[in-house]
Amino acid sequence: MDLNLILVWAVKSGLLFFVIITACAYYTLAERVVAAFIQDRRGPNRAGPLGLFQPLADGIKFLTKEEVFPSQVNKITYLIAPAISVSCAIMAWAIIPFGGRFQLPEFLSSLVGFTDVDLQVANPDTGILFLLAISSLSVYGVILAGWSSNNKYSLMGSIRATAQMISYELPLGLSLTAIVLMAGSLRLTDINNAQKDLWFVFTLPGFMAFLIFSVAMFAETNRLPFDLAEAESELVVGFHTEYGAFKFALFFIAEYMNMITMSTVVTLLFFGGYNVPFGLGNDFHGLGIAFFLLKVVFFAFSFMWVRWTLPRFRYDMLMSIGWKKLIPWALANIVLAATYVVYWK
Repeated sequence: MDLNLILVWAVKSGLLFFVIITACAYYTLAERVVAAFIQDRRGPNRAGPLGLFQPLADGIKFLTKEEVFPSQVNKITYLIAPAISVSCAIMAWAIIPFGGRFQLPEFLSSLVGFTDVDLQVANPDTGILFLLAISSLSVYGVILAGWSSNNKYSLMGSIRATAQMISYELPLGLSLTAIVLMAGSLRLTDINNAQKDLWFVFTLPGFMAFLIFSVAMFAETNRLPFDLAEAESELVVGFHTEYGAFKFALFFIAEYMNMITMSTVVTLLFFGGYNVPFGLGNDFHGLGIAFFLLKVVFFAFSFMWVRWTLPRFRYDMLMSIGWKKLIPWALANIVLAATYVVYWK
C-alpha cells in the first residue's frame, strides 16, 4: 500500500480524534449552560472567562481522582467494558463525511503525490451497515459493565439497556431502509449526493423515516426520556454505579460522542448533509461544511432541549412505543418508500 496514502489516513484520523474529543468536552459545557438557561439559574461561570475552562477542570478532576476497584467485581471485564463503549463511539466517526473532496495546497500535493483528499477517513460501500454494526456492538460495553460490577442495580440497568437497544435498533434500521431505497446506495456520500436537489425530509417517506429515526436515536443513546438504563430514582445510576474516576469518564465521553454521531447521521440522511439549500454552495466546500456543522449543532442542541423538557417514560411505555408503534410504522414506510421510488421519483 502507498506510504503517502497511509500517512494521509493517519493525519485524518489524528485530526478527527482531536476534533471529536474537543467537541465532546465543550458539548458537556453546552449542556450545563442550556440546562441553566431552561431552569432559570446560573450555569458554569467560574473556571475561566464565561466558564470556558470548565471542561478542562472536569478532565483534570477525572484524571486525578483515586481509582477505586470494588472488591466484588470481575476486574478484567470491569476494565474492558468502558473501553468497548468509547472504542465503538470513536469507530463510528470513521465513515462520517464532512464535505466533498478538498483541494490540497500545491506544496502539500507535490509532497504526498496527489492533489485532493476526501474529508472522510473511510468511505466503504456498506456505510450504513457499518454504522449499524458499530452501534450494535456498543451495547456490550453496557452489558459487561453491569454484569461485572456484581451489583443488583448495575445488573438491572444493563438488562434494561439490552432490551431497550434491541427493541429500538429494529425501527431505527427499518427507517433507514426507506432512505437506502430512495438513494439507491448504502454509501453515506451517495446518500448525501442524492439530496442535492431535494432533501429527503421534504418527501413523505423521508419525513416518516425521520420521525421514527428521531425517536429511536434517543433510545439508542440512553437519553431522556428513554434513560431507563440509568434511572437515578430506581437504579442509583444504573449500569455504571460502581464506576468512578477515569473509568466513569470513558462512559461519559462515549455517551456524548454517540449523541454527536447521531446528530451527524440525521444531518446526512435526512437534511442534505453538506449540501447547501438550492445548490448555492455545492461548489464551495467551505460553505457546505459550515452548513453541515450548523445542522449538526441544531440536532445536538435538540438532545439537551428534550432532556430538560420531557419526563422519563415508564419501562412498559418504552417497550410499547418500540414494538407496537415504531416497528409497524417503519414497515409501512418501507412500502411507501418503494412506491415513491417506482412511481414518483
